[in-house]
Amino acid sequence: MTSSTSSETKSDSLLTDLRRLADTSPVLARQQGWHYLRQLGARGARDQLAILFGRGTAPDDLDGAYEGLIVGKLFGIVEAHLANPLLAVNPTWRGKTFDAVSGIGFNRLIPLARYAMRVVAPLYGGLERVGPEMAGFRFRFRTDVGLIAPKVPVCALDYGVEEFRNPSVRTFPIKRTRDEIVELTPGLYLGRALLTTYSGEVRLIAYFALRRFVDEDVQS
Repeated sequence: MTSSTSSETKSDSLLTDLRRLADTSPVLARQQGWHYLRQLGARGARDQLAILFGRGTAPDDLDGAYEGLIVGKLFGIVEAHLANPLLAVNPTWRGKTFDAVSGIGFNRLIPLARYAMRVVAPLYGGLERVGPEMAGFRFRFRTDVGLIAPKVPVCALDYGVEEFRNPSVRTFPIKRTRDEIVELTPGLYLGRALLTTYSGEVRLIAYFALRRFVDEDVQS
């Protein structure tokens, strides 16, 4: 059995087990899935993450606030070697919030993010304080098909909407970023961030996870 076949079999088996568990214990399935995604990120197992992403389904129920996890490190861009040490100390990103009625959402960050933005994107004025967090980097979301393999149905997040005035500077090119999200089990989602370069190439630069806040009082 080849390494890729072994990874595919292992990922399929684990996802099948999680989905069976979700039928009777959805919260436990989300927690175990979250822990597994964190492990894959720590190992840099992007092949297995790609397999899991391809087995996901397009979510049609994203609404409200979700906890976020950067799965592993950024890759595929020159700036990754600068960003990853900072993310290891404090990821700043807390998650995403979706409004199903308007089809608009935003990212949530820790309060200190506003000071970091003054350095990496000084002209961006879209951050605002919402409770204990900062909200910004708005997006429109809709069901679409993935831009790169595996080209499965996804929830696509578009940051390029002009009215949102998201930054497109080299150090923080979020305006040229598209997030794609699939559901692994009810309430547990795997996402990937795609960057369109100035040449038109679409690059995969990161994986992330989301889960409903109903799990927040139980540590994984």
